[in-house]
Amino acid sequence: MDDAKSLYLKILEVGNLFLRNAQQFEISELQGHNPSYDELAKIMRHVAGIIHGLVDEIDPMMAHQAIEYTSIMEKMALAIVAGDQNELDQQAKALYEKPFFA
Repeated sequence: MDDAKSLYLKILEVGNLFLRNAQQFEISELQGHNPSYDELAKIMRHVAGIIHGLVDEIDPMMAHQAIEYTSIMEKMALAIVAGDQNELDQQAKALYEKPFFA
């Protein structure tokens, strides 16, 4: 359970990075980030899968939230790649409205 909690906190940390940067920087600046937001989102998706495998039967809410948050990060990453500011703003708003994001 401690391993899953540590991984979950990493998803929250990276999600907050996505959110902060989406609010503070132009999309063109986000496109030049290394590693790319797309790569970060894929890594977080993998982490969410690990969390799901570890705690789905013990703490299904944590498992669900990990997947839900990474799904929003993936949509934000796709918007960054596409240069779609409206979609990025919508997804940032969706993430902002989730617990633990500000």
